[in-house]
Amino acid sequence: MKKNWNMDTFMGSTVTIIKLPEPIRGKDPGSWAHSTIVKRLPEIIDRILKDNDFNPGTIEELKVLRNELPEGTIQRLRDSSTADFEEWEAYITPFESSTWLEVPWFFAEVYFYRRIMDAVGYFHTGIDPFFHQKKQGLLQSEPSIQRFARVLQDWIDSGVKKISPKTMIQDAILNSLWGNQADLSLWPADGEVSPSHKNLQNVRDHLLADDSGEIIRLITKGRGEGRIDILLDNAGYELVSDLGLADTLLTHGLASRVVLHIKAHPVFVSDVIEDDIRNTIDTLKKAQDETVRHFGIRLDMHLSSGRLSSAPHFFWNSPLSMQELSVKLREDISLSALLIIKGDANYRRLLGDLHWNWTTAFPDAVNFLPFPVAALRTLKAELAVGLSSEQIQELNIKDKQWLVNGRWGVIHFSGPSLI
Repeated sequence: MKKNWNMDTFMGSTVTIIKLPEPIRGKDPGSWAHSTIVKRLPEIIDRILKDNDFNPGTIEELKVLRNELPEGTIQRLRDSSTADFEEWEAYITPFESSTWLEVPWFFAEVYFYRRIMDAVGYFHTGIDPFFHQKKQGLLQSEPSIQRFARVLQDWIDSGVKKISPKTMIQDAILNSLWGNQADLSLWPADGEVSPSHKNLQNVRDHLLADDSGEIIRLITKGRGEGRIDILLDNAGYELVSDLGLADTLLTHGLASRVVLHIKAHPVFVSDVIEDDIRNTIDTLKKAQDETVRHFGIRLDMHLSSGRLSSAPHFFWNSPLSMQELSVKLREDISLSALLIIKGDANYRRLLGDLHWNWTTAFPDAVNFLPFPVAALRTLKAELAVGLSSEQIQELNIKDKQWLVNGRWGVIHFSGPSLI
């Protein structure tokens, strides 16, 4: 069977045909998925009720949603006037008589956040119930932002020393990866501290897969003529680190354009929407630190020139897997030299949130995609591929929570061999 790549670059590649595993479900006993449905989702409702001054009707709807968890059945959306209503009617129909624990975990989570949008009337009011958390998360990461901005400025100021593109891309990728530890759905801004990689003795010891060499070869081979797409994950420091990756690619002539794929409405507490990009860049431009201001100004210039752009799409808010990518979106991303997928939830969508064998090769799991793809993710769900049996045995001994605690990362790549 031929790999379904673009004809001019991937002709002749072969793949292994793999029978797809079963979906991860909240009813799986003792699982992180079960804990999410039973404990974490109700806590998220409690948090947004605390952070927002909603009217009595909204408060009641949110309490109804909370009380459905975990044994209530899946309900239809109330507001039929929204642009995605018909699609959600189709998504919900197969699960309407099922409980939250019986449906696939990924469906349960994205449906939960869509119900919150229904309750707060987001599409009519524009009220982001997670705005407070996002704002606090960005403010708390100010020292990390200053350190990162100085690194970006040093690369620009290097002059005759000429830091190599390989070094810059490598460091920007690593910073973008570990920025994924900033996840407000797991570690609220006013709660437990996230597992920052700065507290790890050696970040490379916590990197379970590293295909960054292949990513670097693809980017440098393009000589700045290609477009690179990034599917963003969390706002806050992770968004800053991803904007830093985009800035590196554009400022140093490593890409002609960078397209940021984002959610059409708030989801997973801190996932990036259009307002988050604008608010973040404005915050950087107003910073007291000069290098941070310059970083914000560069990003603003990239936006004004059209070399940096954002592309919200309802697909990224849907319960669909990447195998179900719409024809139009697939064709658009195929114009890019590379799609970089950030974070845990996007990784789950990429792999269908299925019970994969953890030793399955990443390229085999994503062989349906017609374009090169990289995945930068810290592990926060019981889903993994691309590992060795030896790694798994060692991890089960040294860290019982390695799949979900955000302390371990992967850099995966699937695409043409450039060696």
